Amino acid sequence: MKFLFCENILKPNTVDEAFIEEYACAIKNGFGILFYNFEKKSTTHIKKNDKMETIIYRGWMMKPIEYRKMYNDLLSKNYRLINNPTEFQNCHYLLDSLKFIEKYTPKTIYQKIENKNSINELLERAKIFDGKALMVKDYVKSEKHYWDTACYVENSKDTKKLTETIHNLIELRENDFNKGIVIREFIELKNLAKHSKSNMPLSEEYRLFFYKNELLCVFDYWEEGEYQFEHPHIKAFEQIAKTIESNFFTMDIAKDTNGNFIIIELGDGQVSGIPEKGDKNLIYRAIKER
Repeated sequence: MKFLFCENILKPNTVDEAFIEEYACAIKNGFGILFYNFEKKSTTHIKKNDKMETIIYRGWMMKPIEYRKMYNDLLSKNYRLINNPTEFQNCHYLLDSLKFIEKYTPKTIYQKIENKNSINELLERAKIFDGKALMVKDYVKSEKHYWDTACYVENSKDTKKLTETIHNLIELRENDFNKGIVIREFIELKNLAKHSKSNMPLSEEYRLFFYKNELLCVFDYWEEGEYQFEHPHIKAFEQIAKTIESNFFTMDIAKDTNGNFIIIELGDGQVSGIPEKGDKNLIYRAIKER
């Protein structure tokens, strides 16, 4: 097993500074290392392997079309990424995740954005929320640190506010905008703190990593706020994880104000961050032990 890290653009064949700690963990646990040129989306400097070998990417997010290219380039060199392109998209795009988690996550609608009519169609469909509070994101990410202007809408019937929020989100995401807009019912969660910069509410939320559908580890999600709680009972989520068609993924869960845990979303494990306070070695050690 090898790990593929993003390369430092100023120092070829060294790891991107953002992944130095994880790189050290991979080395510590005996994994081989390869580097991917994220800027050029290139595997040029990776030599062909003698036999097929599984590899795990740990790097920056990319769009499914970019992941497919990386997957095929590596496959031609006898390296098979842990998730094929379909498995990657299953957890990277929320709409693809819904077939696995729809019963356990807030009500969600989505729309590919191709022109102004796409937004009008989405606004029409948003009437099903009937005045409830909403959250807006693209197919992958929100702009939650622009909570009041590009993420949260207090009343779904406030069409002007919802329209402005959608346009603000698209503008902020720029070239990173992922294909379409997702609108979700906002669920009141157990409060943890307020973010020190954006003032967005931070809830009791956790990130679970799964490898081959088995739980690897659980992390407190937020860096701010004191988690004065035991980690949640997650047997039910471990059962749900067995139905998810991915070999390496994350599941973010949070506690609502009634004390029940819900699934916020899934993520491909290769591009999901390990929370800042989390012990990054836990993942590498757990994969080694598998």
